[in-house]
Amino acid sequence: MENYTIEEFEKILDDGYQVYFTYMKNRYLLFKTNENCYTQKLIAVRSKKSTSKNVNGN
Repeated sequence: MENYTIEEFEKILDDGYQVYFTYMKNRYLLFKTNENCYTQKLIAVRSKKSTSKNVNGN
């Protein structure tokens, strides 16, 4: 895992890349939608039993 500064992270998103990350055992997708506007989507929810479940129920 790499450590990024806020400026590096912002540049990655500004260049059009999407960033997947895990926080509190849940999986998210972060991407830029407009200037100074970013969207975060919940991709997967992980239960206490360590099984992942797709947000769409799959």
